[in-house]
Amino acid sequence: MSDFKHDALLFKALLDAMPDAVVVSDLEGMITQTNLAVGHLFGHDPAQLVGKSINILMPKALADRHDGFIQRYLETDQPRIMRRGRAVEGLRSDGTAFPLHASLGKTEHGGETYFIAILHDLSKRKAAEDALARSARVDAIGQMTSGISHDFSNILTVIIGNLELLEARIEGADNKEIISDAAEAAQLGAELTSRISAFARNTITHFDPTDVNEACDAATALIQRTFDPHHEIAFERTDPLPVVLADTTQLQSALINIALNARDAMPDGGKLVVRTETVLIDDSYMAQELDVAQGHYVRISVTDTGVGMGPDTQQKAFEPFFTTKPIGHGTGLGLAMVYGFVRQCGGHVAIYSEIGLGTTIALYFPILGEAPPIRQTAGQSIARHDARGQSVLVVEDNPQVRRLTTARLKELGYTVHESGSGDDATEILRRQSNIDAVFTDLVMPGEMDGLALARHIVATYPHIRILLTSGYGEDILKAKKTETNLQILRKPYRQSELANALSALFDRD
Repeated sequence: MSDFKHDALLFKALLDAMPDAVVVSDLEGMITQTNLAVGHLFGHDPAQLVGKSINILMPKALADRHDGFIQRYLETDQPRIMRRGRAVEGLRSDGTAFPLHASLGKTEHGGETYFIAILHDLSKRKAAEDALARSARVDAIGQMTSGISHDFSNILTVIIGNLELLEARIEGADNKEIISDAAEAAQLGAELTSRISAFARNTITHFDPTDVNEACDAATALIQRTFDPHHEIAFERTDPLPVVLADTTQLQSALINIALNARDAMPDGGKLVVRTETVLIDDSYMAQELDVAQGHYVRISVTDTGVGMGPDTQQKAFEPFFTTKPIGHGTGLGLAMVYGFVRQCGGHVAIYSEIGLGTTIALYFPILGEAPPIRQTAGQSIARHDARGQSVLVVEDNPQVRRLTTARLKELGYTVHESGSGDDATEILRRQSNIDAVFTDLVMPGEMDGLALARHIVATYPHIRILLTSGYGEDILKAKKTETNLQILRKPYRQSELANALSALFDRD
């Protein structure tokens, strides 16, 4: 073997061993060499990138300016990025942008000039910085609210005490009723102040073994008295439920807070369903999706048929003082205190919402004591033989969920195609003749949502199986299905549930 060939192989092995992505390009910005990490980071086949413009790895705004950066450097030799590096954005093959640190070098070889870019993924660091910033905001708010709540507690103590003395001395039923209403309002103010103190972590929360069904019964009864008659309230309980460690009063307060938000989202009436059940999170996919440890949980789901929330609102829903209500109609603390309380119990809060369809908020509490028996259905374990060479098209507008679903299906042995919208999915179906099933979210942006896509497939490609998915309650989802008896897998779902749902589709015939 010649020294040159040996050096080239050694250089390639060195590049592929590096954890960061390395891209070599020429003066025209054409990629001449990459390492394996480029494929993991950007989602492209590294071999397919050679000969293409390096701009394919950049968002359009940066790509439009990139050629100018290189030309300016060649003309001025000013090392703005060279040998120092800077934070930029990269573009994955699925169209999502993400933060990068780019270090750039220049070399001469064989009379040609080449640029070497070393690209380090900053996604985890950015997420950690954002979490730290949120934590700092919460701590600052906690310090501020602790002093405010202390002062208000003193003021309300004086008001409540004087109203009680006045009520004993005044005569007349009408006057006593006015005093009673004022005292009740002051007491509600005291309770709000107490919850602010709890949020600021300046009060001790006592956790005791709690009967979740009993707490939900009491909260539902209060909700029914509070809501207007044109709101339908339902409580679907699972008996028996394991005991969880929580504060019963705060649990009831959390449910009432969620219900009041739901009422505001249903100004013209609607349905509110409180549901309790035991769930087992026993695979890493579902734990990753929910951000909880694997194990047994009691789940309380509160589902409404309101206006729903967009992605931006969902992301901020649990932040302190964030509210979509008009000034004077909400503190913005309700869901933030719900989140803080459940996390103190060692649990987690998940939110799923679709514009025009409604919202489901699920509270997960780790069970206390011995794990309950989970009723298994036949074949509930993950069956590797489910995939018999079938091809599945995943249709999901959320890039993170789409990547997770694709990984799940590939692990089960399926060939996977991806689409971010129903409109794009119809084009893929037109071009690809080997798709056996479509796994689509029910509600998506664009002219064709999951339900419209399913109807299109039934009419145009009757041989293709269809599996819908949504985070919404099954009872309300049934009203959204077509007359073709489509199957719905409710989010979040376990890997075994996904395996069995697809297996059932292919075994049905």
